[in-house]
Amino acid sequence: YSGIGGMHFAAKACGVPCEVASAFDINPIANDVYRHNFKDTAVSSRNIESISAEELDNYRADVFLMSPPCQPYTRQGLQAGSSDPRSRSFLVLLDALPNLQNPPRYILIENVKGFDTSETRAETIRVLHSCSYAVEEYLISPRQCGIPNSRLRYYLLATHVPGGDTGTLPSLDAALSQDVLITLPVLSSGLLASSATLRHASQSVAASTAAEASGEERSA
Repeated sequence: YSGIGGMHFAAKACGVPCEVASAFDINPIANDVYRHNFKDTAVSSRNIESISAEELDNYRADVFLMSPPCQPYTRQGLQAGSSDPRSRSFLVLLDALPNLQNPPRYILIENVKGFDTSETRAETIRVLHSCSYAVEEYLISPRQCGIPNSRLRYYLLATHVPGGDTGTLPSLDAALSQDVLITLPVLSSGLLASSATLRHASQSVAASTAAEASGEERSA
């Protein structure tokens, strides 16, 4: 879930003013790296399934950031989805969400391409809508942001809108629009590509994805 602190680092790199209330991961090595990178953050070596709704409530967190295990959804795996035991911890969190007295204002979920077509994703959307969250979903390649990595990733951003419209909001197209880009802070590394570069990258990503799919069909 929290891993070595990638989402924590991204929040800092983007200049988002935030304090991480607690980080959770069952992997002790990942937690050691997290503690090394962020010495002032409480890191818990715990199974997510052991965290109760009451405990989550006590944090009164504004945002939940999570990267659940990707093995049940990766295209190179068995794609067992919710029937894979490694997906259980995420399903436990979904079960806890309706019972929270202090639900987060935002939820960000990151996973691999493949989660978007899983039954877990369908259950996630159902639970989020039932808990008054509007949902946006994205498939983004790092190349679209000027980073030399072409692997597509799935992102879900849920916004709590009690009493409002929780219908699925328009998702991003293959390329990030200029309207979206101008809302993003420029990183200290200077990354954030121009629209022309993004269009080229998105076309390359689409071609790469098509080639991967073709390769998978041939190997099958």
